[in-house]
Amino acid sequence: MITIKTTLAAVLLAAGVHAQLAAAPAKEEGHPADPDHTRLVAARKAANDLPEVMSAEQQAKADRALTNKAYAEYKAARKRSTDSEATYRKAFDAALAKVDEGAPALQEKERAAFRERMLKARTSKKGGAKKTVAKSDDDDDDADDEPSSPTKSSN
Repeated sequence: MITIKTTLAAVLLAAGVHAQLAAAPAKEEGHPADPDHTRLVAARKAANDLPEVMSAEQQAKADRALTNKAYAEYKAARKRSTDSEATYRKAFDAALAKVDEGAPALQEKERAAFRERMLKARTSKKGGAKKTVAKSDDDDDDADDEPSSPTKSSN
């Protein structure tokens, strides 16, 4: 198939104008003939070929791989921790119900009261008022009922 470009190229070649237009396609394709840019590209290549730069690059790649591996392990450990915490809470709630049938209802009531106090504290803190929440006598008794997490041991 003969296109306008090929026809025009054949005519220009025959006319002898091809020498001046040989550099034109490079400019049209977005490759400027900038000597500073060419110099910079050559300097970058030379710098990348230096042994200390190559070793630093390899170390950076190795460290990035270790970081990715550590992050994946962290995510897996966090999931295991969350799952075991949920299992502990289920077992604790079931055991609490076995020991005292009314305890789960009391525990839920205390949790709801705690959530409400925390919401009030949060809204007062956001309001700009720096109020301190005083502990009542009932709050001190709750600390001995159950451990805050299964990993803490009471000595």
